[in-house]
Amino acid sequence: MASFPSLLESIDDLSLEQIEVLVSRSQHFKNNPQLSPFNTTPKPIIATSFLENSTRTKHSFAVAIRRLGGLYLDFNAETSSLKKGESLEETFLTLFYQGVNLCVFRSSVSNQLAQFKDAPPIKLVNGGDGVNEHPSQALLDLFTLLELSPDLEGKTISIIGDNIHSRVAHSLMKLLPQYGMKIILSGPKEFLPDASTLPPNVELSTNRDETVKRSDFIYLLRIQKERHADSNNSDDHYLETNGVSLDLLKKLNKLVPVLHPGPANIGVELDQALIKSSLYKGYLQVENSIPMRMAIIEAMLLNNDSNIGRINGEKF
Repeated sequence: MASFPSLLESIDDLSLEQIEVLVSRSQHFKNNPQLSPFNTTPKPIIATSFLENSTRTKHSFAVAIRRLGGLYLDFNAETSSLKKGESLEETFLTLFYQGVNLCVFRSSVSNQLAQFKDAPPIKLVNGGDGVNEHPSQALLDLFTLLELSPDLEGKTISIIGDNIHSRVAHSLMKLLPQYGMKIILSGPKEFLPDASTLPPNVELSTNRDETVKRSDFIYLLRIQKERHADSNNSDDHYLETNGVSLDLLKKLNKLVPVLHPGPANIGVELDQALIKSSLYKGYLQVENSIPMRMAIIEAMLLNNDSNIGRINGEKF
């Protein structure tokens, strides 16, 4: 695992071989839930630092850390020296020299960790940055898709909803085509990116029904009102026009797996009947978040990178 990056900011930071190692280790951890690889002294310390609210990502990393046998530190940035004007780099260096081995960081600012690509002050996992990327979510989604269908070559997944503001959609667009998948981004026109920015194997559609008919998998996204300039837009009729209900899937004869990164807004992008049906795989994604994040942490802690925490090229 020596070649794994010390800063996982983007899917682009991983080779296909590294991604396949993570999938394999995730399956190993899922098959062996009592395994604690880090029964060492001292135990590794892994921190989470979330400048945006989170339930699934933060808590699944916390569970993954404990299952690995590490020590978990919840670093509360809201009460830290960041509020006194300390730079992000200085904060990370402080954590490093306090003995923290890795930090999972979430921010509302896109690309905030890119500044550390050449010299990470601490080993870092991007837990979601603005509207940029969410690599660990995309990786656990891949793991889930492979459990549902071991051969993804030629399959079509439709990502339906607020694509332009979705960091996980941006990561999935980079990840899933590497497995031969075709992606349809669907939703109202204002929720879709410019077609000229799309990578190969990704297309746009504003026709929900036609999108669903072409889908082998459906991936639903919530409307991210906190990222909209006009947060008062009504979503009263969104389910009927752009959401997905169980009745719709039955009517279109497309009883396919439905994924959702959460949190799901019942009555908006999906209905109660769908989320309670066997088609809904959101809870499988939650379950799979633990082994995948265990695999990511393990790979990064064991990469033998001795250049972390350097100041002006030197260790303190």
